[in-house]
Amino acid sequence: MPKLRFLLCLSTVAALGFMAPAQAAETVSFTMKASQKSLRDEAAKDTFTVGVSDRQVETTFKITCQGAVAGIISGQSESCAVTGNGALLNPNNGQKLQRTQYAGGWVVKSDGFTDGANMTVNYLALGKVPASAGGFGGSMVLKPEVPSTGASLLRDTILSRMKKVESGLIDERIDTVQFNNFVVPSAGLPSDKGCSWNGDMIYSYQTESWFMDIKAKCDKKEYALKGNMPFTATPNVGSQNQYDLTLTMPSASDDPASDEALFANATGDADLFAAADGLSGQIIMKESAYVDVEVDGASEKVASEIDATGTITGNNVPLELVRSFSTIVGIMARTFFGA
Repeated sequence: MPKLRFLLCLSTVAALGFMAPAQAAETVSFTMKASQKSLRDEAAKDTFTVGVSDRQVETTFKITCQGAVAGIISGQSESCAVTGNGALLNPNNGQKLQRTQYAGGWVVKSDGFTDGANMTVNYLALGKVPASAGGFGGSMVLKPEVPSTGASLLRDTILSRMKKVESGLIDERIDTVQFNNFVVPSAGLPSDKGCSWNGDMIYSYQTESWFMDIKAKCDKKEYALKGNMPFTATPNVGSQNQYDLTLTMPSASDDPASDEALFANATGDADLFAAADGLSGQIIMKESAYVDVEVDGASEKVASEIDATGTITGNNVPLELVRSFSTIVGIMARTFFGA
């Protein structure tokens, strides 16, 4: 009997050994300072200084964009220059070692097409790893006159939901971002192969929320993410707003066609959210120097100065994916935080 019990224990240990261990939660810190001087002087440029850091990499981007024209904001034919530097953190002593240099930018053509290949990265030689060059790739389509089929379906789903739960006139204005094999390159580690992105994001002016149905492919493995990122006033704090991100991956028991994940409520608590696989996060925005501007024919009060801090956490997804998504939010700071 003891022998049988011993054999059963061995078989149990063996079975556990073949079970795939759950990935630990990975967190990326995000900072952003925006100064949108063009809201007061159309000859001025808008600047966004972004920090994206984690346990392996620290990167700083500076995004300089053309601004408003005569107080009118338009997503058409705009351009932003992107520069930056990144350092790897030596795991042995925490030393910061310069590794990446970013250059280029993105230009939104009149049809919304944005070529990712206009942004490049140089990898400085480090240790036994030689210098090399890389870049972003694929494309985005920002706020096109005619949205893609995927964006149109996502818009229709959102508007249908709003009409069911909200009464009165619905503001149907939206902004759309479509990813077409948009590549965010490696941050400089040989193990980081970069990630490519596909899918759609829609910002609804009615709900002041981003709705996302996107897929990331990192090191040949694809991750489907669906959810939202509402923009809300911080309770009991003046001149402060926040983004609360909830993007979940479908489980084996989920209906892949279900859109309920688009409307999931953020918990605001990383420990509670940890039960769901995907991305969660919160970005707090301290705002000042408000200006009245016209956005797509409607008057909006916009902060010209923003100081943002927050974190984005991935549960059962690789750090490279969390870093890649955070980088997208960073280089598209004009889209997520600007006028």
